[in-house]
Amino acid sequence: MTFRNPTGLVLFFIFGTFLYDSLAQSPLLMSYQSVVRDAEGVLVKDHQVGVLISLLQGAPDGEAVYVERHNPTTNANGLATLEIGGGSPVSGALDEINWGEGPYFLKTETDPEGGTAYSISGVSQLLSVPYAMYAANGGTQGPQGPEGPKGDQGEMGEPGPVGPKGDKGDKGIPGDMGLQGAPGAPGPIGGEDQQIIFNDNNEAAGDPVFLFDKETKHATIGASVINPNAALEVKSTSGALLLPRMTTEQRNALEPSEGMLIYNTDIQRFQGFVGDSGLTTIAFSEVSTSTYFIGNDGNNIDQIAQTFTPLFPGYLESFEFNVSSLSPGYELIIELYEGNSPGTGFYFGEEEFTVNTLGWNKVTFPPTFLLSPDNVYHIIVRSAHVSSEFIGVLRSNGDPEGEHPGGALFSYNSATGSYFPSSVDDMDFKINSVINTQAWVNLH
Repeated sequence: MTFRNPTGLVLFFIFGTFLYDSLAQSPLLMSYQSVVRDAEGVLVKDHQVGVLISLLQGAPDGEAVYVERHNPTTNANGLATLEIGGGSPVSGALDEINWGEGPYFLKTETDPEGGTAYSISGVSQLLSVPYAMYAANGGTQGPQGPEGPKGDQGEMGEPGPVGPKGDKGDKGIPGDMGLQGAPGAPGPIGGEDQQIIFNDNNEAAGDPVFLFDKETKHATIGASVINPNAALEVKSTSGALLLPRMTTEQRNALEPSEGMLIYNTDIQRFQGFVGDSGLTTIAFSEVSTSTYFIGNDGNNIDQIAQTFTPLFPGYLESFEFNVSSLSPGYELIIELYEGNSPGTGFYFGEEEFTVNTLGWNKVTFPPTFLLSPDNVYHIIVRSAHVSSEFIGVLRSNGDPEGEHPGGALFSYNSATGSYFPSSVDDMDFKINSVINTQAWVNLH
C-alpha cells in the first residue's frame, strides 16, 4: 500500500498472519510488517519508529473498537515488525471484538522519528478473518450436512438414421471473360544514372547529390559528381564527419582491423588501429599554465624530472618538451631511467641537446630502449654546463592539473640534493615510441 503526507512519500508493504492456540488459550495476535521510508524516499534503517494501530468498525472512518501503540526498530532493510494485540493498549480489547459484525478496517499511523507525532497514516480493509479468531469472539460454525446418494447412470440412446446422399449436380457453363481494365498510372521515376533511390516524402526518388558508381564502388554524399580518387566523399559546409565515440573499454571489446578510426572519450583523442610498425605518442601532457626555470650558475642547480607510464609498448623514438623562454644555443642533457624515484633506478642513457627555438623541441633517441606499459620511467632535464643563462619550460600548476595519470613532476633541490614531487602536475612533454605490434595509436 502507498500512503502520502504533505511533506513526502512513505511506502508500506503490509502482510499479516493471525495466530491462535486453543489449548493454551494464548492471546490473539496478528503479525504486521512494513517497510518505512522518510519524506525523501530514503529507507529508515536501524531506527526506532512510533506506530499507532487502530481497528475501525463498519467503514474506513468508522468507530475505533481497539487502539494500541508500538515502538518497533527497523532492520538494515528498513523493515519494521510488530504483533497487533501485543502492543501497549490505548482503548478497547482485541478479544472482545465480534468479528461477525464487520467489515473491519486496519488504520496505521507512523512517526518515523520514534515518537507520537504521527505524520503518516493509511487505512486498509481486513478482507477475511481466520476461523480461530472468529470463533474465539462468539462466532459458531454450523454442522456439516450428510452426503447425498449418487444417482444411477442413464442409458445410452439409439443412434439416429443416416440420411440418403443426394445426387451430384450438373457442372455449370463457364461465364464470358471480362473486359480488360484501363492501364494504371505510370510508376515513379527512379532518378538519373548513379543516383541512389530512397523514400522522399513517401515517394521513391533519386537524389542528385547522393550517388554511387557500381563499377568503381565510389560514392559521394553532398556532391553532384563522383570523385574518381575518393572511395567516399562527404561534401558539406554545414556539418562535419562524426567518428564513433567510445571509451577505452568499449574500444578494446572490438575485433579491430588495420585502418579503423575512433574518438576515445576517456583520453579525448582520435585513435587509429595500425599495422606491425608505426610511430605513436605513448605518454603526454599539454597543460601550459606555468613556467619552470632550469639552470646551473655554480651555486644553485635547478633541474626538472618527469615520471611516466607508457600507454603502449614500443621503442623510445623521441622526447618533446615545450620551451617558454631561452637564450639561443642553450645546452641541455636529457637522461632516461627506469623507476619512479628520479635520480635512482636503472639508467638507460642520455642525449645532449641544444635549444634554439621557443615552443616544442624534440630530442631524438636511438631506437634501442624498449618501454613497457607495466613499468614506470622518468626523464631528467638539466643544464649541460655551468652558466649564468637559464631556460624556461612549461608545466601545469594544479589548476588545471597535469594530463598524464601515470606520472608526476619533480623539482630538484640543490641544497639537499634530492627531488621533490608535485603529484598533481606534469611538465609539457611527449614520449614518442616506435611500435612493432598491431595496436591503437593516438592520431594527435
